[in-house]
Amino acid sequence: MNISSAVPMVSGIPMKNILLFVTDDHGAWAAGCYGNCELQTPNLDRLAADGVRFANAFTPCPVCSPARACLMTGRTPSQVGLHDWLEEGDPRIARRDWLAEEQTLPELLCDCGYHTGLSGKWHLGRSHQTPRGFQWCFGLPGSQGTHNAEYTYHLNGERLRLRGNKSRHITDYALEFLRGAPHDRPFFLNVGYIATHSPYESSAHDPELVALYRAALFSDLPAYHPHPWREDEGRFPESPQPEDIISRRRGYYAAVTEIDRNLGRILEFLERTGRLENTLVVYTSDHGCCLGHHGIWGKGNSTAPLNMYETSLRIPLLMCGPGLMKGQVVAHAVDHYDTFLTLCLWAKVRLPARIRAARRYPGRSYAALAAGASLASWDDTRYGEYGDLRMIRTPKAKFVKRYPAGPYDLFDLRQDPGETLNRAGWSSYAAVQRALEKRLEKWYARHEVSEKSGLQVKQLPRHNRSAEAWRNGRRECRGLQVYPLPGGTPR
Repeated sequence: MNISSAVPMVSGIPMKNILLFVTDDHGAWAAGCYGNCELQTPNLDRLAADGVRFANAFTPCPVCSPARACLMTGRTPSQVGLHDWLEEGDPRIARRDWLAEEQTLPELLCDCGYHTGLSGKWHLGRSHQTPRGFQWCFGLPGSQGTHNAEYTYHLNGERLRLRGNKSRHITDYALEFLRGAPHDRPFFLNVGYIATHSPYESSAHDPELVALYRAALFSDLPAYHPHPWREDEGRFPESPQPEDIISRRRGYYAAVTEIDRNLGRILEFLERTGRLENTLVVYTSDHGCCLGHHGIWGKGNSTAPLNMYETSLRIPLLMCGPGLMKGQVVAHAVDHYDTFLTLCLWAKVRLPARIRAARRYPGRSYAALAAGASLASWDDTRYGEYGDLRMIRTPKAKFVKRYPAGPYDLFDLRQDPGETLNRAGWSSYAAVQRALEKRLEKWYARHEVSEKSGLQVKQLPRHNRSAEAWRNGRRECRGLQVYPLPGGTPR
């Protein structure tokens, strides 16, 4: 590829533009390039074909705001003190800068000379104004609302009332940012679509796109058997009819295609204007999503107590751009902490000295993996948390510890990848459980700040007023040995 002399340089090295898509509730299973046989996602599939697909990408937290904080700071929820989704319709929560003591990715890139913009969802506090580090912003203040209703956005802090589809508006203003981006500086654009978030029902989505899935069999999705811990997103019948389930699945599939088409508009603009060849395109989601998987609709807070199911944690992660091999699939496990450090490395960011000196970034750059290198030293262990729940996951097993007294989960991922049989407390798995628990405790001892820790979450400021799983008001449940049925006998 020929890079012209007009491309910005740092110490003689070309600086890449960075286009980062962070969608909401888009599970890794929901794209053609991840094996879904019915979803129409030609632009996501193109990214995978022209670049790198990470087959085992995870979120460190299966809910919006803390997951986004992990990506934007490279730090754990227990380091930054953000542990649940933020109810930004509540002014007391919306006005708080939840990342006040952190330097975010847009701040670091801005300091390096990037022209920075955000179009769409932020959901880390103060979404009614331009977040720190961004020089331009088309944002969603307060509650994000439904997908096609009239809504009051803000453009660089000024209220802007618009009708119609949110994905289209977010794309329109992303293109406006790109048209105005100076050509003598690299740009960083964060695009935040919300279409795959609830409401999932067909009636909430574009009828033309819903019609694409009128004859869909949804053969990639499991049969729905309600989980006894279910706390589903949105109103859903206790005993749903088949049409209730189909409506949600058609709506979600339509939402994925809606995002894909709008992503395609941005890629087409960059290609037409000659900037795509020097742009690193990254597509990911804050967390995964269950669409009846495990008998729930949603993510980590769609059960009470909270869950760390694979479908809640697995996210798409696609990258395309200069220096990346075409059609490569990376099998190593990565997460948002690693993506933060990878983007910082590619952008030549100087990380904050106080954090770098103490080695308190939990991730590791996967730039070498994305360029085709093989790293025998890569650790595929992943860690996660949601309030006072913590998890450790290896390729062989997953242990979930709910503090202070359980219930605990232990899944043998080799024998039971669908996580249907909980082996926590089995004598035959006692050594495995002890070893994982020891590693979990050691890792978080290094990657938490005591006064911000998820284990202190009941003493921290409220994130929302009605749904925090660790507050009164949500039902407590006994541990399950087997879900759904039948499983086996503890031994």
